[in-house]
Amino acid sequence: MDVWREFEHNEITHSGAHYLMTVQQLIEDQGYARVSDVAREMHITPGSASIMIKSLREKGYLEEDRNRFLLLSEEGNRLAQSVWSHRQILIAFLKGVLHIDAEQAEIDACKIEHLISTKTGERLLLFLQFLLSDDPHGKAFLKSYWDANVLSICDFDSCAVCEEVGECLVIRSESA
Repeated sequence: MDVWREFEHNEITHSGAHYLMTVQQLIEDQGYARVSDVAREMHITPGSASIMIKSLREKGYLEEDRNRFLLLSEEGNRLAQSVWSHRQILIAFLKGVLHIDAEQAEIDACKIEHLISTKTGERLLLFLQFLLSDDPHGKAFLKSYWDANVLSICDFDSCAVCEEVGECLVIRSESA
């Protein structure tokens, strides 16, 4: 199977997801959303916003009423909610488990949010709930993980992951 081709089968593009989430947020914040509001919120030209919004309407994700107010269709709302949920799960995982700083966690989550499947998002949420709960096993796992000095460079000869793949997966910078 050509796994790399699966990227082309995503329901929505990165920018399309952000348009839907922007429309959703504008409606929540001010009760309505127009093309000009979306453009202003996303710091783009109204012409650029109009082109993408037309595409999203044609795909059935957005609707426009007779007063030119934008509305999310049922499918558009589902997609916006899914992407938003994935973003929050990823941010919580990156910050709470991997200890990535808030700004970088937001950036990385934004890059990934629309690419993962619903099933992966749900499983990651379950894993995160376990790790960050009061369950002593979850707490012990995190403590053990961080006590193991995970920030050290792996040693290929003792790394089960690299051994499984057959090569060291550590990306070393030129200055290292």
